[in-house]
Amino acid sequence: MKKVKVIVSLIFCIPVFVPTALLAMFSEVFFLLHLKKAGNAWLHFWLSITIWWIWLTFGAKFTVTGRENLPPKGTKICYVANHQSMMDIPALFGAGLWTGIIAKIELKKVPGLNVLMKELGCVFIDRKDMRQSLKAILKGVENINGGLPMAIYPEGTRSKNGQIAQFKPGALKMATKAKAVIVPVAIQNTRCLLESAYTFKRIPVYVNILKPIDTSTLSEEEMKEVPAMVESIIKDAYSALPAYRKS
Repeated sequence: MKKVKVIVSLIFCIPVFVPTALLAMFSEVFFLLHLKKAGNAWLHFWLSITIWWIWLTFGAKFTVTGRENLPPKGTKICYVANHQSMMDIPALFGAGLWTGIIAKIELKKVPGLNVLMKELGCVFIDRKDMRQSLKAILKGVENINGGLPMAIYPEGTRSKNGQIAQFKPGALKMATKAKAVIVPVAIQNTRCLLESAYTFKRIPVYVNILKPIDTSTLSEEEMKEVPAMVESIIKDAYSALPAYRKS
C-alpha cells in the first residue's frame, strides 16, 4: 500500500512541482532589479500553489494553531521544529512561515528542489565536515541579521519511531549567535504522508506555533539553558497533538 500511495501521489505532484521550480527562478530577475518584495511575492505565490497541491495529492488535512505567537515583521527570527519527514519543510511553508532552512547537503543535489531552496535562502550543511558546518551556521546568522528568518531541525535527522530525539549539541548556535527570537514549532503526522504511508485516507497534519523566546534579553547563564528549554517545550507540545494511528 505504501509504494502504491507514494507512486500515485508523486505522479500527480511532480507535474506541478517542476514548473514551480522553473518559475521560481524568475524571482532572480526581481532581485537583480532591486525589487525584493516583488521577488518574494512572486516566489511565495507559486510555492503556495505547489504546497497546496502537495497536501491535496498526498491526502493531508492541514491544521495550523498558534499564529498569534508569531513575532511582528522585522523581528530577527529562528524557527525551531521537530523533524519527522521530508514533508516537514512544506509544513512550515504551508503554515505561512516563509523562511530559509538549514538543510542537509544531500538536498542540494535534488533537481528542482535545490532551485527552490536556493531562492528561499536555505543553507546546506554537511554535518560530517565541521568546518563546512560552522560556515553554514555563520551564513544562517548572516541571513537572520539581514532580515531573513531561518529554521532548523535540531534533532539532525528524521525521527522514525514517532519520538522526538535529543537535540544535537550546538544545534541552536545559529539562533543564539544572532540573538534572535526563537519560535518553537511542533509538527505532527507528516511521516504518515510519505515515509510511513499506508492508507489513502486523509491524514490530519498539525503545525503548532509556540510562544517565542527572545534570546537578545538573556544573560550568558540563561542562554546556556535555552536548548534544553526549547527541546522540552516542543516535546510537550508534540505529545499533546493527536497522532494518527492505524485503524
